[in-house]
Amino acid sequence: MSATDTDAKPGFWAFSLTLYDRPGVAEACLALQDGFGADVNLLLLGFWRARQGHAGWIPGEIDRVLSAVAPVNAVLVPFRAARRALKALQADEPAAAALYAEAGALELKLEQVAQVWLAGASRVSPALRQKPPVPRETEMLAAAEHLASYLDHLAPGDPAILPAGARLLDAAFA
Repeated sequence: MSATDTDAKPGFWAFSLTLYDRPGVAEACLALQDGFGADVNLLLLGFWRARQGHAGWIPGEIDRVLSAVAPVNAVLVPFRAARRALKALQADEPAAAALYAEAGALELKLEQVAQVWLAGASRVSPALRQKPPVPRETEMLAAAEHLASYLDHLAPGDPAILPAGARLLDAAFA
């Protein structure tokens, strides 16, 4: 993600771009995505919800929002794999560099669509309304609660996921 023109983009998307650009956040998100199948947009939604003062996911909400975004992810996930394959192909095929750049731009547009769908399915629609930020300590606790719930959803009882989650939380609030 790139944080260019975040001021012109309201709400969840702008928040996500800014958070993702913080040192260590992208790496931690991608480690959770690649190692545990995390949906980076859902991770970011948890942090956005925390910023809005929502303490955590209600029972069943993670499954509901993931089900709602499944049609977008059915396109996004294989597209991401194809973009990554193009990256590797650049060394052997000069035309792959331009395709890789175009694929990256399209992937970002798909990420935006996924965020709209996630936000719409969430009990809080961050795409539609933005509240003043809550105190930092409250936000940190809420973010930790969102993250812990999602990590447990991804890998119930698996302690191997915890270091990647801790890195994300540390980077987000560094």
